[in-house]
Amino acid sequence: MELLELLNPWWKEKKVSKELAPDYRRMQFTELNKLLSTRPVTIISGLRRVGKSVLMYQLIDGLISSGTEPQDILYFSFDQKTDELMEIFQGYRSILNREWENCRLYVFLDEIQKLEDWSNKLKLFYDRFPKIKFVISGSSSFNLEKDAIKNLTGRYFEVNVKPLTFAEYLQMSKSKVELGRQNLWADEIKKEFNEYLLRPYPELVGYKDLSLVKGYIKENVVDKILKDDLSSFRDINEELAANLITIFYDNPGMYVNYDKLSSDLKISKKTLLRHVFYLEFSYLIRKVRNYRPATRSTSRKMQRVYPYHFSLMFGWNGKLNLESEITSLYDSEYYWNDDKREVDIIITEGGMVPIEIKETGKMSSEDISSLRYFMSKFKVKKGILIYNGERKTLKLDGSEIVLIPAWEAFLNSARI
Repeated sequence: MELLELLNPWWKEKKVSKELAPDYRRMQFTELNKLLSTRPVTIISGLRRVGKSVLMYQLIDGLISSGTEPQDILYFSFDQKTDELMEIFQGYRSILNREWENCRLYVFLDEIQKLEDWSNKLKLFYDRFPKIKFVISGSSSFNLEKDAIKNLTGRYFEVNVKPLTFAEYLQMSKSKVELGRQNLWADEIKKEFNEYLLRPYPELVGYKDLSLVKGYIKENVVDKILKDDLSSFRDINEELAANLITIFYDNPGMYVNYDKLSSDLKISKKTLLRHVFYLEFSYLIRKVRNYRPATRSTSRKMQRVYPYHFSLMFGWNGKLNLESEITSLYDSEYYWNDDKREVDIIITEGGMVPIEIKETGKMSSEDISSLRYFMSKFKVKKGILIYNGERKTLKLDGSEIVLIPAWEAFLNSARI
């Protein structure tokens, strides 16, 4: 009961402290706030340290500010202790002397994936007590439990929270850059962009020491997933998982030959595939598949593997890579390869857009040859090349290739 009181200071203080709920709201706050008025469970998912708990505290702060009785809000973190749901509600009843079964309650459950069989247990409460609004969060291994989430089919909305966007970083760092005047502030934006790439987590904004930044990402994100989240799976080999991360992060975008890799590592292909699955669905890696527009299908062969987010690679080996950065930016699912030519990213939503990535400040005709071939073959009117140079537009017989500097791609990621 002491833990429950400690986790819910607003029961006594009637407010949420600025330390728990800082003034800056991430972009997902507005959507999450709207969902508070809906019946389904709100799920906040995403990597560790992206600010899911802070968003919960900010939602609680907003409820209290709008007139909700503070004692009608219950928060519990399974990071602290793995109590059963009934024990939590019984503790609430004992402390506040309230019959929670008939109350309109807002219940926030943080890191719920640590509660065994959480989806079935939550479903029982959801179906039995319609006055309770549940907001839950989960990271890493939470996403591995897709079968468990199926128990909540029709009963939830999910909002995924990612590391900071470049625009969010500029706002959090209180940069003097005026985002509406990019040309005027281009030099300052480029400098800020280099800082952002190393610090895309809320708690890292303002950190100066790069060794601390690297250690923070490795220890608080990658190692936490490996040692805490994935350790709950009995058949996980932590040494093998770490070895695979080293292989994939040292070779971002590598083509994976599972037969050869399993032979090199002296493990069965089944074991390899299982561990790759764990790494993918715990937000440590992403697999990008070869896309065939003519048949609208993907090849099971020639999968490429990248860090799920470029920052993870920096935390692990201290390196950054433009291809990994852009792949993270666009949540890439597909690339294209016909054995002779290749295009790095194929965007399929809202019309097909091919994107080529070149870690160079100058563009040659060779750099856009595969892009031009793809656009001609599949009758695509617009292609994009992202590089470290200046913005240009190349007109090509009724189509165009837009050359975009990497910093601008990150600043305007919603527009391609």
